[in-house]
Amino acid sequence: MVPLLVTFALLAAVGFLIHKYLTWHYDYFKKMGLAGPEPKIWLGNFSGKQHIAYDFDDIYNKYKQKHQVVGIFVSRDPQYLILDPKLAHEILVTNFKSFRDNFGSNFLYDKKEDTVAAFNPFFNVGEEWKTKRSDVMSGLTQHKLTSAYPIWKNCTQKLGKLLKAQTAKGSSIIETKNLLLRYTSNILGEFLWGLETKTLESLDEPNTYLEVAQKILAQVFQGFMCYYKCIPFPWYRRFADHRIFPHVGDQLFSQFTKDAYAMRERDASKKNQADFLNYLRQLQEKKNLSHSEVIGYLATVFVDGYDTAATVAFHALFYLTHHPEYQEKLRQEIQSNLETDGTINYQALSVLPYLDQCVQETLRMISPLTFTSRICTEPTELVLDDGRRLPIQKGEVVTIPVFSYLHDAEYFPNPLEYKPERFENVDISELTKRGTFLPFGDGPRICLGRHLGLLQVKTAIVEILKSYRLKVCDKTPPIGRLESQTLIIGVDGDMLVEYERL
Repeated sequence: MVPLLVTFALLAAVGFLIHKYLTWHYDYFKKMGLAGPEPKIWLGNFSGKQHIAYDFDDIYNKYKQKHQVVGIFVSRDPQYLILDPKLAHEILVTNFKSFRDNFGSNFLYDKKEDTVAAFNPFFNVGEEWKTKRSDVMSGLTQHKLTSAYPIWKNCTQKLGKLLKAQTAKGSSIIETKNLLLRYTSNILGEFLWGLETKTLESLDEPNTYLEVAQKILAQVFQGFMCYYKCIPFPWYRRFADHRIFPHVGDQLFSQFTKDAYAMRERDASKKNQADFLNYLRQLQEKKNLSHSEVIGYLATVFVDGYDTAATVAFHALFYLTHHPEYQEKLRQEIQSNLETDGTINYQALSVLPYLDQCVQETLRMISPLTFTSRICTEPTELVLDDGRRLPIQKGEVVTIPVFSYLHDAEYFPNPLEYKPERFENVDISELTKRGTFLPFGDGPRICLGRHLGLLQVKTAIVEILKSYRLKVCDKTPPIGRLESQTLIIGVDGDMLVEYERL
């Protein structure tokens, strides 16, 4: 009997200590006099039953009328949730020096092992971040993309050829997610390495490059999930698979780069291609970059431009399919701006007003960046409207619920309705300054691949709608709550749409 009582007492003591460890500072914000929802053990203020964007949104809608900032817990970690877009702009732009590092830049990963992640600007801090971001950004300027635009035109021709084969009898039901992922992966293969990936030869044939691309996305998502799951016991990360990029991706990108270099040595004409690898070759000579740095930069652009661009593009087509009146209006704009070769030049593409409105509204609806979190890098204060000064200490985390701003009826009336005209004659930069429109973030750490991504989105939409009418079929998902449990919230499952050749 005594041994049993001793065992029970020890288990009770261990249970008490674990409970105390998980909850001992749940009164952190109460001591500060800062409002916020009551956390639950282990999960903190998150349900675990829906996309984290909706958890943030529930808190946002409950407190935003009376508070500019509330205190929340991600598992056992305290964070400040920024409910006022003006404060979001201050954090991202005007007081950037105090919130310089991304939350996630402190992921526990071995830089020597996970070299691709080590050279990705998102995960870098301090001057290292600044240098690496500058290196990548200089190869993605508007001038560079203009010079590389023939690559996009070549890939749209392949997309058009594939769709023509699929709709040879006049119409066809096509899984549009797969179609657009193949398109963006094809462009990135040619833009990053100058290599033909053959992803647009068929919609059904397996493709090694595409399979690896999907593994990379899955591993990135798993890396984020691993981080959050291990928050209660950070030491457990050393036993978990916490690589940001998979080995197979490192190997494929390395081999692609070696093959592309060898091809350019054999063919002098390819040394002057207006692609990203030639830019990196010049940078490598100038700054003595290692092979791992080159791979890291290539992977950075690939991850920024592959899934995000495809997701925005197929959601734009999804909403336009459900709104044929908007689709027809956009088609007329596209067809009236086509050149003799059936394409639209880069300059015209950038300023087509209704195309831009449709893309901006899609960005608002699905919000590629559902939230962004920053680490305080030097002590500062947030001055609230009532004059109160909220001190933020070095190492503390602030989170900006971007999805909530974009779905707030105060800023965007009838936010669940897809309505491109809401952006007619609207200065997007002004909305960004107000902090209400941040699909790519803002400030010095704004998404570095946004121009590249928008180019992919717009060229895909133009190529498809100039020749095809998209129609809802019995397998097309209805418009409703976005449920996809991925990094980007969106329509879950296949996106089957009928393509009718004009």
